[in-house]
Amino acid sequence: NYNILAAQEQVIAYFLPEAPHEMLLILDEAAHEVVLSMFPKYDQISRTIHVRISHLPLVEEIRALRQLHLNQLIRTAGVVTSSTSILPQLSLVKYDCQKCGCLIGPFTQNQFQEVRPSICPDCQSNGPFDVNMEETLYQNYQKITIQESPGKVAAGRLPRSKDAILLADLVDSCKPGDEVELTGIYTNNYDGSLNTANGFPVFATIILANHITRKDNKMIIADLTDDDIKQMNDLSKDEKISERVMASIAPSIYGHEDIKRGIALALFGGEPKNPGQKHRVRGDINVLLR
Repeated sequence: NYNILAAQEQVIAYFLPEAPHEMLLILDEAAHEVVLSMFPKYDQISRTIHVRISHLPLVEEIRALRQLHLNQLIRTAGVVTSSTSILPQLSLVKYDCQKCGCLIGPFTQNQFQEVRPSICPDCQSNGPFDVNMEETLYQNYQKITIQESPGKVAAGRLPRSKDAILLADLVDSCKPGDEVELTGIYTNNYDGSLNTANGFPVFATIILANHITRKDNKMIIADLTDDDIKQMNDLSKDEKISERVMASIAPSIYGHEDIKRGIALALFGGEPKNPGQKHRVRGDINVLLR
């Protein structure tokens, strides 16, 4: 929790958003040392420990991200629209010299370019070098696309989206359709297609995720104020609540009551039933709009 960190360690809290790459590496190493001092055999379970930062004070909208946010720790929110499968990504790489068989490395790979040896320390040749598959370490990799929530987009504007990279234990933490809150490093990488379309030098931007939280019902309930609860209780006593819900769907479109009723029923769903704990009947209905 960034607020707790800011209250106890002001210097770390000051440099963390400004130099997140370096600070997160230091925090990961410190956390690893602390865990090993408490559990000496923890390396048999995992060789790395990742410190996750949550509750940054400012939440930036996706369309508000600019050049001044580059290489800084940011917090944004949106809806996941797509995600790739989980892929192995090179983390620590070792190479074999094809001339003398010397094992070279390890080399720590970064996100945007391959790190390779330039010369063999044993035979002083320039290669060729092949990746040693047995000695190389990998980590999980997944790319997702988050889009602005429909309720936050101004009328007449298209929602904007941004790609985010999930690594290690963050993969599969969300799926398309989830509304998430993402904390990560806003950075840039080379994209040849952008340079072809717009001319060099133009870079694509991406978010290296550090922490991700799904906004589920529990989070929504926790954010409700007393006024919200009072309004909900008042609406629940309204005998014409179904008509009010239908009227609130696409109010600028006249008529089409059956379509609006079907959308309302699909949005709210129903109560799942399981009579006798033998056969579960789902509460959602199928709606066909023609």
